[in-house]
Amino acid sequence: MANTWIFDFDGTLVHSEAAITQCFESITKKLAPHRLGVAKHVLIGPPLRQTVAEILGDPEHPLIDEFVSAFIRMHDDDVINNTTLYPNTYETLTNFHQQGQEMAIATNKRLVPTIKILQHFNLEKFFLIVECSDSEISTRSKSEMTETIIKKNNNFKNAFFIGDTTNDAIAANTHNMKFIKALYGYGKNQDWSSIKVFHEIEKIEDLIKI
Repeated sequence: MANTWIFDFDGTLVHSEAAITQCFESITKKLAPHRLGVAKHVLIGPPLRQTVAEILGDPEHPLIDEFVSAFIRMHDDDVINNTTLYPNTYETLTNFHQQGQEMAIATNKRLVPTIKILQHFNLEKFFLIVECSDSEISTRSKSEMTETIIKKNNNFKNAFFIGDTTNDAIAANTHNMKFIKALYGYGKNQDWSSIKVFHEIEKIEDLIKI
């Protein structure tokens, strides 16, 4: 029986940390220079608005909307030039696809840049379902996106969930999925003590051995 797989995106399939951090730093310098230290070390992975609120230090900060709009303009215009696939990502996904294994994406990245990146690297053909933070009218958690994937295709109920942050792991744990931690991603410094991890990988092609 073929496996099913749900992948996170940033920090799992694509490397985008430098570009995203550069955007955060540039906008913070203009809007809240005293918070630049936070922007330089903020975790890449949570929803954009949540991250901006963390940078500004207040979920009700009056500059959040302006910051978010500036980030979208800056990031989306140049996203292709500042995003790379992790080594052997295309080959690993091709292997799964040729075996008839079903794959989906659940990402806090917005839909426009996600699709742009998938098309640029010719990855869209591999995924039956792509759920982004803004795929629906209201912003959803990673767990809610995962639930949507299962509702669209019940085969994903028993999927392996591959991600790099505790947010990914919590979504997998919530749905009793086996979580595979991508050690090469962005969640290295998070507290994993209460997180259930089925397996760890140092590079994406390690999935083929599972």
